[in-house]
Amino acid sequence: MAPAEIIEFYESRMCALQSQLETSQSELNTYQKRCEQYAEAYDLLQHQLREMQRNRFGKKSERFIDPENPQRDLFETDLNKFAALDAAGETLSEDDIKIAAHSRSKKKTKPEKELPRRIEIIPVSEADKQCSCGLCKTVIRYEIKESLHYEPAVFEILEQRREVVACQKGCDGEIKTAPAPLHILPKAKITEEFLSFLVVSKCDDRQPLYHLEKQLSERYGIDCSRQNMARWLIDLMPALQPMYNLFKDQVIDYDVASCDATTLQVLKEPNRPAETKSYVYCIRGGSPDKSVILYDYNDKLHKSFVKNWFEGFEGYLHVDGDNFFELIGEIANLVNCNAHARRKFEPIAKSAKGKGIAKEALRYFKELYKIERKAKEDKLTPDERYALRQKESKPLMDKFKLWLDEVYPTTLPQSPLGKAINYSLKLWAGLARFLEDGRLEIDNNLTEQAIKPFVIARKNFMFAQSVDGADALCMHFSLVRTAKLHGLDPYHYYVKLLKNLPHCKSVEDYEKLLPWNIQLDYAKVG
Repeated sequence: MAPAEIIEFYESRMCALQSQLETSQSELNTYQKRCEQYAEAYDLLQHQLREMQRNRFGKKSERFIDPENPQRDLFETDLNKFAALDAAGETLSEDDIKIAAHSRSKKKTKPEKELPRRIEIIPVSEADKQCSCGLCKTVIRYEIKESLHYEPAVFEILEQRREVVACQKGCDGEIKTAPAPLHILPKAKITEEFLSFLVVSKCDDRQPLYHLEKQLSERYGIDCSRQNMARWLIDLMPALQPMYNLFKDQVIDYDVASCDATTLQVLKEPNRPAETKSYVYCIRGGSPDKSVILYDYNDKLHKSFVKNWFEGFEGYLHVDGDNFFELIGEIANLVNCNAHARRKFEPIAKSAKGKGIAKEALRYFKELYKIERKAKEDKLTPDERYALRQKESKPLMDKFKLWLDEVYPTTLPQSPLGKAINYSLKLWAGLARFLEDGRLEIDNNLTEQAIKPFVIARKNFMFAQSVDGADALCMHFSLVRTAKLHGLDPYHYYVKLLKNLPHCKSVEDYEKLLPWNIQLDYAKVG
């Protein structure tokens, strides 16, 4: 073989080997990427498994206890004092070392509401009233025992008889009939007290209407169908709408509010399957002495719904990280919830062993909430809380942000930890906004607590039959929860409300029925 042929042979062989090498390298890169994907998927599945096991068998509390030093909080104040003195080269004197004596305080019982009192006299027998001297004994005192007593509810028929008068001589046109009293539902053969009972049973006692139907039928022999009860609750909406509008005005006119949402299934929504989930929004707002809690139903286009609901609002709005609130950010300053950010790290920290990024993040949150507890325990004013946050919380938040920026590149973006850090960094402006005003909260937990009664009730009635039913449910919940927020008993408030609404002619008449203006003939609930 000629040298040229040999060179050509080896060159072709080298090209073939180079091509095989490139192919092998490409396959290796593909397999490496697959291995990384499999490893990431494995970590995600492991995280989900640990999370499910924790939710099923573990504690539900979100409280974080540092596993490396679980008793640090017990001595933290003293340790800080010792550390400061040690740094200054000083020691505590014997006078400074004091141990408080242990004393067990008596458990405080909640004072009972003033209840009607029935006095029952138990007399002494006639034989025991006779003294051995022959005289009759007199009562000198009583041995008293107080017992809580119960009598079942009383249902009765209220028969209204309107007088009809006429002249005894039979004069034409002199027959007069007493005017019919105004009723909130004139055509319904029920009183305002019964309607109030329905509303409170449904919204505050969380009784589904089919439960009430069964109780009325079996216990009291009353034939009252759930369809009628649902129709009455819906028919109350037009009369109650002015009250709801006045409540909403309080939210819009004040510059601090909050909003959260939960799901509600409505069976008969136009052009939507019955299993489709809709949402109920819970809104808190108003000045401290005129606070309100409102609920509103919406089926779709949630971003525009929220923006339209808060039209005219200017100020701070507490929200979570849901994209429902993106458009409202154009007209309001969003205050994002640090509790939601913390919850992203909490399951990761509890399922991991040893030290870790998630546990370090929880330590930052722990210190921030410790400052908030201090402000609450000391009953600081908004200005005092603002000063405390600027002094202690702001440096801690700045340090936290630097730490998040530093550790984020070391995590996989699609891992639970990477998503948790990305959530905090993405919403950081909103998470730190509570530092701007002492009236703001560090989280949105107050609104979550306000929406919880609706969620618990929903577990009983499960769904709304129609859109009108969902709207009525939200309106009644709004009035009941706002009344309770101001210490009013919802039943008595509704009775007074329903009896007076037919007589309202002006805005001033409706304003007199607001929970902070109304006068009820009973003591407030404690």
